[in-house]
Amino acid sequence: MNKLPPNKSMKSSLQEVENFLIQTYSAKKIPVSNFEELRNDAQVKFDRIVACFEVDHPEVLKSIFNEDEKKMHEDYRNHHRNATFTTPWQKINAGQLLRVVLESEDGVNFSNFTVQGLCMRLVNDLSALKTQ
Repeated sequence: MNKLPPNKSMKSSLQEVENFLIQTYSAKKIPVSNFEELRNDAQVKFDRIVACFEVDHPEVLKSIFNEDEKKMHEDYRNHHRNATFTTPWQKINAGQLLRVVLESEDGVNFSNFTVQGLCMRLVNDLSALKTQ
């Protein structure tokens, strides 16, 4: 996995964060319209959402989940043995998908994020980029 990008300014640019997600997590950019449910989320400023990504590469996911996260995914899969995981939330709960929403106050710099799914490594990386 790549290290966090060096940052010359106090804030990470959206482009730096997007490149980091693509290079480090094999993330794929997806339409903001996929996250319409976030309009009702008090923690998200929907009008500031500028980019959304999915991480679904099996080897990447396997390498970034910690042991507790892997156990939670395994428990979910065991509890739903006969299920076919087709919806994003089913895939997230099964450890097959993470989704990332990036926000910007000015359209240039990264100001906030939402991660759908539990992955402390991803959250820690995004938090570090947010505070630079």
